[in-house]
Amino acid sequence: MSFDWKLYIDLADELISQQRSSNLHEAYYRTAISRSYYSVFCIARNLLVKKGVTIQPMDTHRLVRKEFKNSPKRVEKKLGEDLGRLWKDRKDSDYEEGVSIDKNRADTAYKLAKKTLNLLDSLASHP
Repeated sequence: MSFDWKLYIDLADELISQQRSSNLHEAYYRTAISRSYYSVFCIARNLLVKKGVTIQPMDTHRLVRKEFKNSPKRVEKKLGEDLGRLWKDRKDSDYEEGVSIDKNRADTAYKLAKKTLNLLDSLASHP
């Protein structure tokens, strides 16, 4: 049985809304953004693989974004742009200690990830 990457978006929701420790707020938000991104990224990557796109282990994230951004289909271009925004948020959350990550930014990334997952679902069901 393979892992269901949509579970990461559920985890992001929990990290934003059900925090147990007040001194960990920013850590929850940073992790929620990261999981939101990876939920979308992994499903997008797998969709490309099913379409026959060869995904190299080097620079995989850029390749996935580029494949969608360069598509002639408007919906796929939008998906690539959304992935780019989520990737930027994820990089800030995972690597930039000087950047403040708050609930608003985590919510925004989560909502964008949910919309992007809906786009991916529609692409998967209507290739």
